[in-house]
Amino acid sequence: MVSIAYNQADQDYRREIGENQSYLKHILTSPAHYKAAKSRRFPVTVNMEIGSAIHCRVLEGEDEFNSRFLLKPEGISYTTKEGKEWKAQNKGKTILAKQDYDNVLGMSESLFELDWFNPNQTDYRKYNELSIYWEVDGIPCKGRLDRLVDLGDRLLVLDLKSTDSIDFHSFLKKVVGGMNYVFQAAWYAEAASLAYNKPADFIFIGIERTAPYAKSIFQVSSDMMLEGTAQIKTARRLLKKCLDTKSWPGPEVSYNIMELPSWYRSSVDQSTVIDADLF
Repeated sequence: MVSIAYNQADQDYRREIGENQSYLKHILTSPAHYKAAKSRRFPVTVNMEIGSAIHCRVLEGEDEFNSRFLLKPEGISYTTKEGKEWKAQNKGKTILAKQDYDNVLGMSESLFELDWFNPNQTDYRKYNELSIYWEVDGIPCKGRLDRLVDLGDRLLVLDLKSTDSIDFHSFLKKVVGGMNYVFQAAWYAEAASLAYNKPADFIFIGIERTAPYAKSIFQVSSDMMLEGTAQIKTARRLLKKCLDTKSWPGPEVSYNIMELPSWYRSSVDQSTVIDADLF
């Protein structure tokens, strides 16, 4: 059973039952890490606010952006009576400093240069922030895709990533490293394929947070998608076992002997040697 929710508010999506990729991938470290991730509340950073703002303006439109995000007036201080009143009047909205606000506008205009993000095309909003719900092996799943493009015989799943740099190697480290975006790519492609009964490719759109707001396109290869799919199967198998046994073990304690890495030895060899005769 697969269902699609068009134009669903983010808070409504978050209330729906289902495993999402951002939590489930932690079970690959250990079931205990998964449980901890689900109960943890991460502090909202400025970069997270900028990311939310760029998604809103590009994918949901100017009106929605203006209803949720505000430019902090120049010179206003939250320690003054006037500042406290202004902040109280705008409770619930995200307030951005001028530089951050200007960067969001600049990033938006840069992305609008891509045909994929032309807001004047038919049904543009309908296929943005698309919520999909499905079930595999008795496990309810959900995903919220940034944008879906139907090419006829195939689908494109597009995902916006604001970043400090669009350098290929730096971005690749995020995809296969600590953020494990490979898992995300395979998860969202699976959702789209099941919902529309077509194969789906996955593309990251990297956009730099500061001027000149350079952007780059990173398509996830078929090999990387296979790796992500394998990780998802493992994660679901672990989750099902933990649910059945009601046990959420952590990783086994390991004993490790550390050696100096090759890069350290090289740096020492190249360092300046102090002449003992100088003392």
